[in-house]
Amino acid sequence: MTTPYVELKDKYGNSIVFGNLGDLLIPPFPAIQDFRQHKQDIREMDLKSDDVFITGYLKTGNNWHHEIVHMLVAGSLEYNKEFIGRHFLEYSPPQKGDNPPGSPPRVFFTHLKFHHLPKQVFEKKTKLIHLDRNPKDTWVSLYNHTNGRKGTVGYEGTWNQFFDLMISGFGYWYGDWFDHVLGWEEVIKTQTQVPIFTSVFEDMKKDPVGQIEKLDQFLGTNRGRQLCEQIADACSFTKMKEVKQIPPEIKNKMFKENASFYRKGEVGDWKNWFTVAQNELFDEVYKKRMTGSSLRYTFV
Repeated sequence: MTTPYVELKDKYGNSIVFGNLGDLLIPPFPAIQDFRQHKQDIREMDLKSDDVFITGYLKTGNNWHHEIVHMLVAGSLEYNKEFIGRHFLEYSPPQKGDNPPGSPPRVFFTHLKFHHLPKQVFEKKTKLIHLDRNPKDTWVSLYNHTNGRKGTVGYEGTWNQFFDLMISGFGYWYGDWFDHVLGWEEVIKTQTQVPIFTSVFEDMKKDPVGQIEKLDQFLGTNRGRQLCEQIADACSFTKMKEVKQIPPEIKNKMFKENASFYRKGEVGDWKNWFTVAQNELFDEVYKKRMTGSSLRYTFV
């Protein structure tokens, strides 16, 4: 494989293909020809003061929250009709000409680290919604997402091999999970320029209306409880899976048979995947790596 991609193999011989930002390895998105230049282009993006960013590790509810926030910003129950990759920072080059005066706020999402965000996030005090989810479910969801994909974005290894990759400290796309969440925790604790609201996957599952009301308050959209209730219903996992599926002609090129972009969205599915030994090893590593962290997760 030639540039702009980097191909590495895990210890089992499974290939993993990356786009190389220089200080971070991300998925090999085909629209990006020069990943280091793309990183710089993101840093130089022109933002509006009312743009919103959703951040977080992969499979922490990014697409789910993107739809919820889109509805809050628009004040409408209409699903976002734009291709979601358009506002996924790493997926495609920053769009030109989509920021005219008077245009509605844009909702971007990204799995990048804080220092990769556009410079104007700091200058304009752009609101960030940071997502978090218990790592056991996150890893299982990520495995199924990558194992169900075709081509350079697929991972052909078993769950046991993937777990070994994640627990080893190498991680997968976007690097080590522990480094990622601890880095964001430090940012949220120490920086004061940019307003950040943390939305936890398990809290959104348990009380979607209450969590959407908190997002409504943070964004200053003031939509009221009735619309928040309607958005919670419209963005339930069952309806999202039905309404927001990838068109068949695209899905057939990207996903293996019977694979789906939206899989379960449950809390505690990790119990169907982790062996007793894996769970014990994870808990041991977690205790060491998360020493000093105030992050707490709901695993069931």
